Amino acid sequence: MSPQIEFVDTRVAPEQTLEALHELNVIWDDEVLPGDPPVPLAQRVVDWRYLLDSEGSPRWVMWKGPDIIATSGMYVDLVQNLENAFGWVYVHPQHRGAGHGRAIAKPLFEAAEKDGRTRFACAVNHGAVEEALLSRAGLRSAYREKVSRLDFRTVDWSLMETWVDRARERAADYELLFMKSPVDDEHLEAFCRLMLVMNTAPREDYVEDEEVMTPEIWRDLETKMAARGREILTYVARHKPSGRFAGYTNVAYKHLQPDMIEQWDTGVDPAHRNLGLGRWVKAAMALELRKTYPDVRRIDTENAGSNAPMLSINIEMGFKPILVQNVWQGDTAGVREALSV
Repeated sequence: MSPQIEFVDTRVAPEQTLEALHELNVIWDDEVLPGDPPVPLAQRVVDWRYLLDSEGSPRWVMWKGPDIIATSGMYVDLVQNLENAFGWVYVHPQHRGAGHGRAIAKPLFEAAEKDGRTRFACAVNHGAVEEALLSRAGLRSAYREKVSRLDFRTVDWSLMETWVDRARERAADYELLFMKSPVDDEHLEAFCRLMLVMNTAPREDYVEDEEVMTPEIWRDLETKMAARGREILTYVARHKPSGRFAGYTNVAYKHLQPDMIEQWDTGVDPAHRNLGLGRWVKAAMALELRKTYPDVRRIDTENAGSNAPMLSINIEMGFKPILVQNVWQGDTAGVREALSV
């Protein structure tokens, strides 16, 4: 039986399709990070079902009988970065060397070009053999991402309490606000403005627009995260004399994976830096998680390899590196031509 390629919209795809795609992703995940706890099927399905209104994620799968043996797809932003696509191609290890990678990549690149996505990016493990192919295809290594993990069993909780106490003394003009999703209407616009501080985070050589955040986008994100079984928790440092939001950290608690926390953003407005606000919000969040979510065992975070200030805080907290990936980026048409797809 010849393999068949099918377009998949995960928002409406049959459960059977998503189950088969999940099985392939379990194998893929284990190649990327061997031995890591697998994502449960239920979590994967809701993540695929409830996409943000501001994003698209077209996918293609290659069937061989009842099994999916290859997949490709891309994430695209529908509000900003309209020239960018972040894509992937994956073939089951037992089905490599038969041209399936090129075949499943073809509809991906056709769709990217048709949608005006002139820049294409993808991520692979640092030092992986695929990097040589990406280089020959005209992509360049533009961004190094370090994934680190905090094991709650090893946290120095007295240090976290010290960070909180020290910040209260050093930053006496500030206070912390704890917010669970949905964010109160009275704070929403100020919080959306604060999140733009992430535009000061290192991009290295990766080309993208500055982040856009609006109350409408945030409300949709809260709704979709709730549908995905995630609870968004945020600590904001507020400057008491002016009432301005000065810094924040937020995480997502996953009800379908109660042992883990996803670290999202941590940022401090440049006008309010060097006062320990970053350590304050991070330590306060860790203490809140220990108190409220006793099943949490780990927090995973991603940082640019060049983001020395944030990496320094994480290392002091006890985060350990578990994965380094390089993000490659290039001209879509040029990559497509070089790969003959």
